[in-house]
Amino acid sequence: MAKLERISMKDRLAAELRRKVLSGALPPHFRLTEQDLADEYGVSRAVVRETMLVLELQGLIVSTPYKGSEVASISRTEVSELLLPIRIHIEQYALKEGMPLFDADTFESFERVLVAMEQAIHHEDIEAFNEADMQFHAIIVDACPIDSARGIWDSIHPRIRMHFALQTGRTGALAEFLDDHRRLVDVFRTGDVPASVAAIESHITETNTPHLRLLDENH
Repeated sequence: MAKLERISMKDRLAAELRRKVLSGALPPHFRLTEQDLADEYGVSRAVVRETMLVLELQGLIVSTPYKGSEVASISRTEVSELLLPIRIHIEQYALKEGMPLFDADTFESFERVLVAMEQAIHHEDIEAFNEADMQFHAIIVDACPIDSARGIWDSIHPRIRMHFALQTGRTGALAEFLDDHRRLVDVFRTGDVPASVAAIESHITETNTPHLRLLDENH
């Protein structure tokens, strides 16, 4: 009989708070106190303290000595000058190295994600759409045979999720984003690496830059 995986209280609490932050249920700058969280979830302050350290390392909360902890925010400048350029570079590199390895399974994975995006739009589920969007780009990075590409992606993953959580749902452009992802897959199917490298840069830039002003509302 297979053993059930045991999940610690710290991991359970981290998953719950992560979900609330990334869904917007806990908005940027929301104050978090050990005692309040311990009371709300029926755990010890030690568990809360460990959990908050995990979330801080993931870039989801910010702790300041003598001031406490709060939900992190993300600025237009961080996104435009740091996250987007890094994303473009990683995904272009991943396509150059990994696109020759794309096979039928890869494109089936893309199609499943496109279906998930479509369903999320139908159900008006912003969180599900954002999750599918992350999965789409993870397919590109995971296809790269160079392990460091995934390592760098993982290091910025929480900030990308934070960006999506604070921006995507306010754009009113989910159907346009879905169509843009479909066009990307069409380009990938041609096997034209230079065209795909150019397309991913246009996609990341054009689906984000026009909406960066929305991030100003969080400051």
